Amino acid sequence: LPAERPMPAHVRCRSAVLLVIDGLRPDAIQPDTMPALRALRDRHWSAAHATTVAPSITVAALTSLATGVGPEAHGLIAPGLRSLGRLRGLIPLPVQLQRHGVPTAIVTSALPATRQIIARALIAAAGGAELRCAGDDPTSVGAAAVAMTRRTGPHLTVAYVNDCDAAGHAHGWMSDAYLDAAVRCDGAVALLSALAEEDGALLCVTADHGGGGVHPTDHDLPHPVNSAIPLILAGTGVRGRSLSDRSASLLDIPPTLLSALGVPVPATYEGRELAEAFRPAAAAA
Repeated sequence: LPAERPMPAHVRCRSAVLLVIDGLRPDAIQPDTMPALRALRDRHWSAAHATTVAPSITVAALTSLATGVGPEAHGLIAPGLRSLGRLRGLIPLPVQLQRHGVPTAIVTSALPATRQIIARALIAAAGGAELRCAGDDPTSVGAAAVAMTRRTGPHLTVAYVNDCDAAGHAHGWMSDAYLDAAVRCDGAVALLSALAEEDGALLCVTADHGGGGVHPTDHDLPHPVNSAIPLILAGTGVRGRSLSDRSASLLDIPPTLLSALGVPVPATYEGRELAEAFRPAAAAA
C-alpha cells in the first residue's frame, strides 16, 4: 500500500455526509433564502475564506473531491471519458475508504441516460461507489441521503444537487431564478441538518465553485467570486459557533472526511485536515 499520513488524535465518527450544492455562492446563504443552511453555519463551524480548485469548473472540482489532488495532477478539466487514464496512479477517496472497510454511496437528482453513463464510468474509475439517482428536486436527494445514513457500520454518503448551477447558467448568478433555486436546495439542508445532532455523525456542506464573477452566467474564468465556496462542518467533535479566518480549500475536505472516519490519509493528498474545526480530543470525549 502507498504511504499514509499519521492518524490525527481527534474524535472519530461513525458516519459522514458530504452535501455538494453545485454553484452555490457563500453570499447566497441568507436568512430569507437559505434559513436552514444559515442556521447550520451560525451554530457550527465554517471557513470564512474557502476556495475551490482552478479552473473553477464542476468536473475539475468533483474529481478533486474524489481523488484528493488538484486538476494539474488528475487532468480532468472537461466533461467526458478521455482523461480517465490519468486516475490510475491516484488513490480515490472511495478506494481508500473501502480498503479500511468503509463503503461510499453517492446520491444525486435524476440524471439523463447519457449523463448516467458518464457518471457511472467516473465513479467506477474513482473506486466503485454506489450511485443512486433520487427524484427531480433537492429535497428528494436529501431524503434519500438521510435514508442511506441509517445503514449500520461506518460509511460516507455524498449528496449532490445542481439546481443553483443550472439557474446560474440560464439566468445569472444571484438572479431571482438563482435565489429560488437556492431556496429549493435549502430543503435538502433542512433534512440533513438533523444529522449534526446525532452522536457519531459528521455533516459537511460545500460547493464546487461560485459564479458570476466575470460573466453573469458563467464561472470558469479566474475571479474571487468564482472561486469562493461555502465550507461548513457540523456534528460530533466539531466546534460550535466558530468562524475560522484560516484559509481553507476544497482539497482539505477529503483528508478531513478520512480522518473523521478513522481512515489514514494517503500521503499523495494535497490538502490538509481541517483540525481547527474540531474540539480537542479531551473536550470531545
